Amino acid sequence: MDGGARGAAQVERSANQVACLQFLSTTDDAQTVGAISAGTGLSRPTVHAVLDDLLDARLVTSASPAVAGPGRPARAFRFAREAGLVAGVDLGPRGARGVLYDLAGERLAYVELMGEQHPDVALIERAVRAVVAEASVDIERLRAVGVALPGVVEADGSLRACLAIPDLVGLPIAETLTGTLGCSVAVDNDIKLAALAEQRGGAGRGYEDVVYLQIGTRLSVSIVLNGVIRQGRHRMAGELGAQRKMRWTRNARRGQLVWTSGPTGEAVLKAAAAGDPDARAEIEDFCAQIAQRIATVLLVVDPEVLVVRGGPAADSDVLIRALEAAVDKELLFPERPPFVASALGREAVVLGAAGNAFDQFSSDIYGVHGYPSPWTGITDDVERTTSEIGS
Repeated sequence: MDGGARGAAQVERSANQVACLQFLSTTDDAQTVGAISAGTGLSRPTVHAVLDDLLDARLVTSASPAVAGPGRPARAFRFAREAGLVAGVDLGPRGARGVLYDLAGERLAYVELMGEQHPDVALIERAVRAVVAEASVDIERLRAVGVALPGVVEADGSLRACLAIPDLVGLPIAETLTGTLGCSVAVDNDIKLAALAEQRGGAGRGYEDVVYLQIGTRLSVSIVLNGVIRQGRHRMAGELGAQRKMRWTRNARRGQLVWTSGPTGEAVLKAAAAGDPDARAEIEDFCAQIAQRIATVLLVVDPEVLVVRGGPAADSDVLIRALEAAVDKELLFPERPPFVASALGREAVVLGAAGNAFDQFSSDIYGVHGYPSPWTGITDDVERTTSEIGS
């Protein structure tokens, strides 16, 4: 068999492995070869061959079928989702949060480590170990970790620039964690990972081109194009705050938003949603101030949807409507994308970190080429939290 034929055979073999594993991932019950064959459309001999490969890779286990007929029971198989673990960590200036998933994308545990005065690389490792301990599982099963950081993150997982956690700038974060945790580690910017999570399984699900606008302590923008985070040549895409003398609002101080009718933007939004006239006026004025720059981003990117996170979805309508009205005044033509509230809230960042690890290291995690990341499981099991960690 020549190289081309071998390559084609390997592609077909990988596709068959993915098909069988995906079928088994949809149920906790053991499935017979006949059921797998019927569910995937593959022949029984092919299924037998694939299952041998998956057994060797410890991705499936042999078990008794859920329903056995008369006579000798047929051999059955199930997805060994517990065989591997993937963690996500969101590190911010006030602590870290961690989440843990099995190979099927089912959440096993969630933790928060708050109140750290000087967050460091060791805190990321502590968050990973804490979430593994919370799930009462063996850390040796950990196959990959995704990390979200504020600031400009290099392709090698180091932090080039960061106002929120300056002590981490220049450190080989991904390399250090790979050494201490003994698994692959993917590091990226927190807002970019939030945008990815919203595009894959949140308010941007079903769209390929998404602009994500986060209104928190600071105002941040991230872009997903063709389903991929737009990094740019210098990984600066969306970093509007890097422009000299750029201020989102007249009251902003060193990039941080300042509010007058409440202590935080979320508090102002909550009051505005409750009908407070001062808060509503401030939200409208805030939107008028940022509208020109948002309109510029929309005209440059022309996305399918703009996802906005400024607080709980229940309070976001007043913000969305005010922003729509303000941006419409800046546009010559009426065409613009719909504005929608974030579906994942504060968890978008940590979910994006975990999902990014699945994306980046799928072959290492599953030992099967081309197995898709379990974004549906990751983003459908969102547990809303009440404490802000990121910038």
